[in-house]
Amino acid sequence: MAEEEEEVIIIEEDEPDESSKDDESLQNQDDEKKKKRLILIIIGAIILVLLILLLIFFIKNNNNESEIGKSTDELVSKIKTAEKKSIIKIKSQIETMIKKANILYARGNKKEALKLFEQIATYSESISNYNLGVAQMRKGRYKEAIDSFKKAIQNNENQCISALNAAVCSLHLKDKNLFSYYIQMAEAYLPDTYNSSLYSYLFALINYYKGNYYDILSAIKHPTTNSYAYEQNHIAAASYLILSYPLKAIDHIEKVVGPDDYLILGQMYARIGDYSLAANYLKKALTNSNYPLQSKKSLALVYLKNRMTSKAAKLLKELESDYKEKVNEVYPIQTKLSSAVTDVDAAQQKISLNELIKSPTSYKLIFEFAPFKVFNATQTLNYIKKGNAAIYVDEEEEATKYLSRSSSLSRANLMISKAIKYAIENRLLKANEIFNKALKHYPNHSILHYNLALTYAKLGNYTKAHEHFLRSYHLDSSNFLSGIFSLFCEALIHKHIPQVEKFLQEDLRKFIDPTTLQLFYQSLFYYYKGNITAASKWLDSKHENRPIFLILDILIASNLGDHHRAKLKTTILYNSMPRNVITNMLNLIMMSNETDIKTFSAKAINYLKHHTIDLNSVYYGSTFIRENFILLRFITGTLYPFVKQLEEQLMKETEEPSGIIEALAQSNIYLKRFEEAYVLFNQLVDQYKHQDSRTLFLAGIAAIGSKHTANAVALFELAKLEDPNNYESRYALGLLYLEQENIKAAAIQFGKIPDGIFQSKFFDFDIVKKELRARN
Repeated sequence: MAEEEEEVIIIEEDEPDESSKDDESLQNQDDEKKKKRLILIIIGAIILVLLILLLIFFIKNNNNESEIGKSTDELVSKIKTAEKKSIIKIKSQIETMIKKANILYARGNKKEALKLFEQIATYSESISNYNLGVAQMRKGRYKEAIDSFKKAIQNNENQCISALNAAVCSLHLKDKNLFSYYIQMAEAYLPDTYNSSLYSYLFALINYYKGNYYDILSAIKHPTTNSYAYEQNHIAAASYLILSYPLKAIDHIEKVVGPDDYLILGQMYARIGDYSLAANYLKKALTNSNYPLQSKKSLALVYLKNRMTSKAAKLLKELESDYKEKVNEVYPIQTKLSSAVTDVDAAQQKISLNELIKSPTSYKLIFEFAPFKVFNATQTLNYIKKGNAAIYVDEEEEATKYLSRSSSLSRANLMISKAIKYAIENRLLKANEIFNKALKHYPNHSILHYNLALTYAKLGNYTKAHEHFLRSYHLDSSNFLSGIFSLFCEALIHKHIPQVEKFLQEDLRKFIDPTTLQLFYQSLFYYYKGNITAASKWLDSKHENRPIFLILDILIASNLGDHHRAKLKTTILYNSMPRNVITNMLNLIMMSNETDIKTFSAKAINYLKHHTIDLNSVYYGSTFIRENFILLRFITGTLYPFVKQLEEQLMKETEEPSGIIEALAQSNIYLKRFEEAYVLFNQLVDQYKHQDSRTLFLAGIAAIGSKHTANAVALFELAKLEDPNNYESRYALGLLYLEQENIKAAAIQFGKIPDGIFQSKFFDFDIVKKELRARN
């Protein structure tokens, strides 16, 4: 992270011989200038506190205060004239000149102030060693300043503060040994200031530099002066941050908040994850702070954290235009995988009841129990010859609209039957292949588009699923399931087509006295709309215990908080499909609801020991089943033995190994074996030609984890080309381009993600120093 320009703290100490008028005048100047400032740089998970305090003490005198208001040229001229007259007069004019320079510096007129300090330094014989050190320090002549402060200490001039200033000069010179020497000297002289009103402030400063943060807080709580409340609150804030008490740090800054604190507070609130308040302060900082580049870059990064990617893109474009390469010097980032990817607690949240019943995750659950459609159920069931096959198929009553009761219907139904047989056996890729072939022969049949869409949905390709569900609905507007499922896919891919929702709503409202199936469609639509009260009519209706009916029962009851009914329906569903991965998981979750992760894990381990689960669905079936079963193994601590089981299965598999390879790759991500995962995903992409957006994206995750950054960029680019609505890929690309200092490319990717609808589940970023990022 680039360092900010350091600020100057000026301490003016009362002396016994000064008049009260001088005290009041100087105090008024203090209040007017607001000159005492510490800069805290805090953002993301990194806290970098920049508190280089330049402690400058000016001995007050009784000269005419009106001199301070004179111009720089007047003061310089006056000193030159005074050279010929009196050394005392020279000293008086120089002291006034120092005060003038100090005021200019504090008010932001640094160019004019530094010009004065340069003039002051030329009169070294006429001013004290201490004030000469101050002038040299202001000009950045730190070695000379240290020599002056050393002489001041030897001459008993403000020894404690002289030692502090020498320590700060040593910091600028990056001389740790010299810094340590002078900070210890300052501490040694500190007791001499015990009766000074500045004692608590000096005590806090010295202990801040020494790292004694608890001692600082004691001094801040019992101040010996209120004159430096601004600085003392900032020192307290820095200490609390270092001690990991960010809220207390915020409290101290807000006690003395001014325009230059908006950036600090914005970054502090970002640090604790309150991005709304962070954004509010950073917006103020844009118009009130002296750090527009830092404020705008901070706001852009906060927007990226807070689902405002398009706004972030706009700010990044402005930064690139206004500041060119300078923007990359401020708060460079490093892309990383979100902790939720490999964190056990986060994994349990994904598999919790609250997560499963929440849209759009619940839509994936519904797809798992959605039936395939056929023209002739009897013919299909005879072909499949499985006792429970009936629960997977629906006969399409409107088939005669498209095919006559002829041999063409029989041939089409036979192709569908073959595909459904593979789907029931969890060979989804094969089923998808057959449906695609069938569609070439019968491109305008709603049933084929619906079935193909359902296989795509189960395979996690929701963009393709949406395309075919929508086509199915357009071909047959009475195919309400296709229409509603297309809306589910829209939610999953963040693509909204309002006309479809409007047409569905109009048609479903026509059912005044609905049949069971019509009521189901109405209730499913209400569930999609989030109107659980209207959908609850379904719970009170009499209907068969078909899987898709039962899953809607479970979702509605759970959303209503009717756990008893949800559990009852889950038991019925489980009994009808006792070896199914999802029914077992639902059964386990209902039995273990509201338990902590340790209790849930123990129950899950015991459950898995005593229940037989069909692992073919993990090896060859839907991505939802595969992902959730691996999650279950991960949170129960049984993923390592399952990996061994997968490896053994892969050795035996000769026909369709891709599902097993994917399961192994995903498992290795959870186990943080990213290189192994990366190799396996590359095998899927290159050897088995699984080049869909989802697989390419997962390969990109493995590439990030294994630090193959260039390959990750290529994989995310391909994933985005395959599916422009893959916002995770776009977000990852944006972060990687931002990390590589390609602001324009990053802004393009972020700009394609609408504000307020997307929060990455896989990626995050840290603010880092450039040299640290290079090493990683």
